[in-house]
Amino acid sequence: MKCKFRCSMLTLLLTLFLLLGAAALSKAEEKAGTEQTPKTGSKKETAVTIEDVVVRGQAADPDLEATSATVLDNEKIINRVYITPLDIVSLSPGVSITQYQQGGTASNFVMRGFTGNSHGPNAAIFLDGIPLNEGDGYADTNLINPEEIERVELIKGPSSALYGNYASAGTLAFYTLKQVDHNHLKLQYGFYDTHETNFVGGLSDEKWDQVYAIQNYHTDGYQKNSDWDKLNGAARLTRHFTDRLDVRLSLRGFNSDWDAPGYISQAQFDQDPTQAVSETNGGGKDRTEGRVDADYKLSAQSKLLFNVWSYNQEFWRWYASDPTGLAPTANVGNLRDFKRDVWGSGASYNFLGSLAGRELNLVAGADYMLEDDGRQRWYLLAGTGREKGPKYWDYVIKMQTLSFYGQGGYQVFDPLRIIVGARYDTFVGHLVDHLDDDAKFYMKDQNVFSPKAGLIMTVLDKRLDIFANYGKGFALLPGFSEQAAFKEQNWQPQERDQYEVGLRGRPNKNLSAELVAYKLLTTKDFIYNSVTDDYENVGETTRDGIELSLDYTLLTFGYLHADYGYVNPKYDKYVVNGVDLAGKTIMGAPQNICNAEIGYMPQRGYGGRLRYHYEDGYYLDDPNLYKSDAWDRFDAQLSYRFGQTANYLLALDAVNLLNKKYADYTSGTTSRTYSPALPLSLYATFTVDF
Repeated sequence: MKCKFRCSMLTLLLTLFLLLGAAALSKAEEKAGTEQTPKTGSKKETAVTIEDVVVRGQAADPDLEATSATVLDNEKIINRVYITPLDIVSLSPGVSITQYQQGGTASNFVMRGFTGNSHGPNAAIFLDGIPLNEGDGYADTNLINPEEIERVELIKGPSSALYGNYASAGTLAFYTLKQVDHNHLKLQYGFYDTHETNFVGGLSDEKWDQVYAIQNYHTDGYQKNSDWDKLNGAARLTRHFTDRLDVRLSLRGFNSDWDAPGYISQAQFDQDPTQAVSETNGGGKDRTEGRVDADYKLSAQSKLLFNVWSYNQEFWRWYASDPTGLAPTANVGNLRDFKRDVWGSGASYNFLGSLAGRELNLVAGADYMLEDDGRQRWYLLAGTGREKGPKYWDYVIKMQTLSFYGQGGYQVFDPLRIIVGARYDTFVGHLVDHLDDDAKFYMKDQNVFSPKAGLIMTVLDKRLDIFANYGKGFALLPGFSEQAAFKEQNWQPQERDQYEVGLRGRPNKNLSAELVAYKLLTTKDFIYNSVTDDYENVGETTRDGIELSLDYTLLTFGYLHADYGYVNPKYDKYVVNGVDLAGKTIMGAPQNICNAEIGYMPQRGYGGRLRYHYEDGYYLDDPNLYKSDAWDRFDAQLSYRFGQTANYLLALDAVNLLNKKYADYTSGTTSRTYSPALPLSLYATFTVDF
């Protein structure tokens, strides 16, 4: 509690410091706003205000234009069928979604050659500024309700100073609607008794913005033992106290219960992919969270932001292999029970204005987080079902993270804009092992400095952007080796350096395209030494690739989209158990991914779209002897929009239109296990906006 108090005071002191510094600046801003305007021919010729910016947990970041970030708004997200909410990310080039098909167990995504993103420590994932990553990096995106999402930002690589831990492959940030101008109701029914009721609505007036969302979802699942229920409710109430001060209270409750089929064998997949390993697998999650934001507008060009938040969750899962033929006391898996309490706060100063007649934006702030993570595991016995055996995990981790960041962009001259940023993260923590007489282990304090830089040139009458950026990132000791982070002292964070260059063109009002090339280098990579039983910072890898996307508007309501991603993830210096992997391809990452979509979406009447996805197989082992199968899939939608204000929509969606048989997830080498993908599946949806 003392440290929590000290860090809270530090955050408050930072807020006061920013207030004092910004007060003088705001006076200069207001004076400059009456005396200065951007020079003729600069990128923005009209006055800009702080309201124009896109914000991170409300920190201004208009410099995403100098990166390959994808930003999706509500219009692009809704009115689609997602197997799980993480499918939203598949709308960005070079991203592969791994659907484990294990109920409420989080799905995973592969990006920039990193395989452990939402199931590992390589991507930072947020919902309204609250981190979803847990101690080992696992992030449950199943609590995302796509209908209430205002926008999604997918930042690739460690290119932004606003994000630190886990943000190596990149950052995935979901932001919910903070105000609505109508109510939205969605009713959906589909194969496998899948049904969803989803409401997002609220009220707005001069003093209040109120947004309420509730989602009720059930599916029997394609495979046996695949029932899944989830209930998701949220409320956000914003009070406009004055023209300068807004205070928002955000609340969320989430419950998920499921059975799971497990991962079936090659024989089962070939014979009948609807089979389940047993009736043992399943789990559940309960989560409640709250957040308070205070936004104070210092001037038309600047804001001071403060937040405090907390969440509590419990996650449990039965994970077992086939018990057939084993003795009742044989171990077939484990029961996991994880309890997690997290508290955090942050403050930032945000400026968007001009200096010497040139556009300038600045953001500076600090974040603090305290994690209290208790983890227990028991062996599961073959027995007659979910029968617990001996306990083999029982520990509590307490971790504190304090971060400072700053980033600024300046229009040096027309057409060049430069971006410079940096962040400093410090980590302190300890572990109490209840199975080792409550022995206490302290993690070596870790302090990481991460510089960032970028530039963007807008030429050819603003029809072409040329951009480049550099970002340094890091990763702590990852995965289920997290105990080693406390019990070992001779490790340092992995270092990740990304170099990215790109072109973004708009030849005419109907066509836009982007081409990006990148190289992402990892040094001090962790390699487990089975002889010494510890992790050593001796690995080096390179991930380089390209991403291409194209969008073309056909007539008024038609469109064409295509994208392609290629990545070449290689081991440079990597020796595992005496085997030299230099030159081998990193396992688990498909190297070629492409999407194409054509659609017609009028404001009234019939519409539809056809989407195609392809990705090649990935290596299943480090020596590159075994590979999964490539697969492709067509999805389609037919829709009809009607009503006096075209506020009704009927849609029929087909997932896997050609009924192809493939696996969403494959593991193993000579003996493989599979998670079967959905065959042809139809979903009928009715939505009304009122």
